[in-house]
Formats: sequence, structure tokens, C-alpha cells
Amino acid sequence: MAKQEDIYTNFEKLSDKELEEKLSEIKSLMIYKKKQIFSLIEKRSELVREAGITKREILKIKELINSLSKRSAEIRKELEKFKISVSSLAEERRRLYNELNSLSGKIREPKDEILKKLMKLEWFQQTVPLPPDEELEITEKIAEIERKILLYEKTHQLKNKVAETSLKISDLIVKRETLINELVKINSQIKEYKKKIKELYINLINKSKEIDEVKNNLLNTIKEFAELKDIYNKIREEIVNRKLAIKSKITESEIEIERELAKKAMEKIEKGEKIDFLEFQALLKQQESFGKS
Repeated sequence: MAKQEDIYTNFEKLSDKELEEKLSEIKSLMIYKKKQIFSLIEKRSELVREAGITKREILKIKELINSLSKRSAEIRKELEKFKISVSSLAEERRRLYNELNSLSGKIREPKDEILKKLMKLEWFQQTVPLPPDEELEITEKIAEIERKILLYEKTHQLKNKVAETSLKISDLIVKRETLINELVKINSQIKEYKKKIKELYINLINKSKEIDEVKNNLLNTIKEFAELKDIYNKIREEIVNRKLAIKSKITESEIEIERELAKKAMEKIEKGEKIDFLEFQALLKQQESFGKS
């Protein structure tokens, strides 16, 4: 641009035709630069719009990550509760097992045999008259058998409780596994979303660099357009000045001719000779000029 400016500012070396050619050339360059400016403005607007879309997408993904992170925290709390509940139930089941084992050690006869003995003793007691001491002995045996039956019933209750506790533990383990699977899925989604955000940030950085590059090109192009416009105005001013100078020379020449005609007209009048129309017109103009001055 500097070399062109040196060429375009050396007007004295250029002919009128060359000046007109340079003016046309500069005008064409200005039109080209103007198109470049509009193109760069459009490109920058498009890049800014794309950057805005990327920013909104990043914010949207961040909201999804926050939502998933909250759910992940909730699941972890639930898993901790499940862990405590399972531990508590497992402890309860161990206690029941210990109690059951303890009771089982006290009962060595089959339940059916014990029931048969009970029925036999009760029938004997009811049908056979016995002396008081034998009656007391049978009553004590019946009481002992009834205590064993109660132990059997308690053992049955304990077994039911153990089964119920085991079922609760199994149910909690199934629910825990479901939550663990959900947590694994959520963590995988969060990982993918973070990867996507990283890619979007890289894209946004590149887009910002591209915007800055277009902005710099736009500023340089505007500057070049302004320089061209300045040169264009200077060339046009030079052309106008040359035309005015030519016109001024022509006018001075005409004035000089009119003076000569007016002078001849006065000489003729003084000699009593006739003057023509041009001489008369020149004489009038000289008198008008003299009157104004």
C-alpha cells in the first residue's frame, strides 16, 4: 500500500490522462475493498453467532452435569443408608441364628416323639388313679414336655424371623444393585459430557481466535479503504485544480483579447472610424469592469 501511495502522490509526473486512469483504478480498488469489508463483517457476525451457539451448548451441558451430579450424590447417600440397613439386618440375623442354635442344642428328641409322650402321659393321668407322689411326678414330666414344645415353637418363630430378615436383606441387595447400575450409568454420562465440554471449549477458543483474525483483517481493510479514499480525493482534487488552472488561463487570454479589441475600438472612435460588433461588445465590457472597480 505504501508503494502505491508513493506512486499515486507523485501527481506532477503524471499526465491528465494518467491521472484519470489512476482515479479509475483507485475507484475500482475502493469498490473491491468495500466488498471485502462487507464480506468480513458478515463473516465476523456468522462466527460470533456460532460462538454464541457453542456457549449456550456448553451451559446446557453444564446444567445436565449438575443435574446428574445431584442425582449421583443422592444415590450415594441412599447406598450408604442401604449399607447401614444391610449391616444392621445381617447383625440381627446373626443374633437370631445364635439364639436358634442355642435352642436347638436344648432339644434333642424329634417333635413327634415328644408329642406322643405328652399325649400318652396326659391319657395315663386322666384314666389311671395314681397315688399323690406318682401324680406329682407325671405332672412334672408333662410340664417338662410342654416346655420342650414351647422351645420347638420358639425355634419355629426364630426360623421365620431369620427367613424374613434374609428376605429383607435380599430385597435391599437387589435395590442396591439397581442403584449401583444407575450410578455407573450416570458417572459414564458425566464423563462423556465433560469430554464434550472440553471439545466445545477447544472449538470456542479456535472460534475466538478466528474472530480476532477476521476483526484484524477488517480493521486493516477499513484502514486500506480510508487510505485509498484519501488518495482518490487527492487525485480528484488535482484533476479539478488542473481544469481550473486551464480555465483560468483561457479566461485571462479572453480578457487580454477583449482589452485589445476595446483599445482598437477607442482608437477608431477617436479617429472617427466605425467599429464592428465585437469591438463594441469588448468596449462595453471594459467600461463595465472599469465601473465596478
